[in-house]
Amino acid sequence: MAIMLKLPKRMEEALLAVYGDGKRESEVAKELGVSKQAVSKFVKEGRARLTEIFLEVTEILHADLIRINLSKGYAIIKPRQLRVKAYVFYVPGEGPRILFEEDIKCLEETRTLCKEVVKAIKAWGLIKACKGVDNEEDIIRCIIKLLEE
Repeated sequence: MAIMLKLPKRMEEALLAVYGDGKRESEVAKELGVSKQAVSKFVKEGRARLTEIFLEVTEILHADLIRINLSKGYAIIKPRQLRVKAYVFYVPGEGPRILFEEDIKCLEETRTLCKEVVKAIKAWGLIKACKGVDNEEDIIRCIIKLLEE
């Protein structure tokens, strides 16, 4: 069964506000103009959908799942044929983006991918761990180092 590899807008907004911004569900409810129960449902269903997205990517790449962190919007997988790890980041408004362990270079042909991954790193609140790092490639390397700890 194929699933859409993108979260519905409201679900995404709720997940990012709760996990990326660290807001309480009641705050998010006020901002979105919905009940706290609706936000709780968005978060619960969003976590389930995000899990499905990461599992679908894992299956497509014939990979083994190493770790999923739903509150930070990433998964670490290991494609069986490549024998290197891959880092899957959920990019808000876009869907999953994949970086391979040996191939983390922000050159001209991968500039867009790097920008999208950094967008995800910022949206999910991961950027806080790499203060003072401003180069896209260095931000990605800093985060991946933290994910491996």
